Amino acid sequence: MTVFETERLVIRRAEDAVEDVEHLLALWNDPAVMVNVGFPSGLGITAEKIRAHIHANPEGEYDQWLVVVERATGALIGECKLGAPDETGLSGTDVKLRPAFWRRGFGTEIKQGLLDYLFTHTACRAVRATPNKANIASQRMQEAVGGERVGEGVWEPAPEQRAFMTAVPHYIYEVSRRIWQERSSGANEDRPGSTPGSA
Repeated sequence: MTVFETERLVIRRAEDAVEDVEHLLALWNDPAVMVNVGFPSGLGITAEKIRAHIHANPEGEYDQWLVVVERATGALIGECKLGAPDETGLSGTDVKLRPAFWRRGFGTEIKQGLLDYLFTHTACRAVRATPNKANIASQRMQEAVGGERVGEGVWEPAPEQRAFMTAVPHYIYEVSRRIWQERSSGANEDRPGSTPGSA
């Protein structure tokens, strides 16, 4: 199930297929990827757990595992998430890329697509992200799509997680609906006939 597309990417639901499972397994068990979210040795997830999660969430696009596919090559390059708005109208997003695809602008392209989808398909008032303070690339990605730094905090591992998870000092970024609308209007003026999130 394709959820949305961008200029270079296709974002779709993860499936119980060998390609998807192996991709997610490699991504989440990669220390280079997971150190920024508190897992310096990787998540330690198994293929069985990935398959079980996919089958436990059979429908919809919100709060699901979405895989990112490079349109030109068909390569699976990362994963992302569309968080359903909470009772206050706040949504969250998540973006992770395999290291071979870092520094190509894919993260910003995915994040913009997530924002376009959430503000177009839900009534959320803002979209939040919490990048690690040490992850400068993620902070720049938030700022590139209009994110404003509104706070900071520390994610602390539960006692039973401290053997394999570290605390994560993070900043809090938010993109408001107003900012998204202003930026979308400007982008559409530059590209007549385009719509937010169109390929």
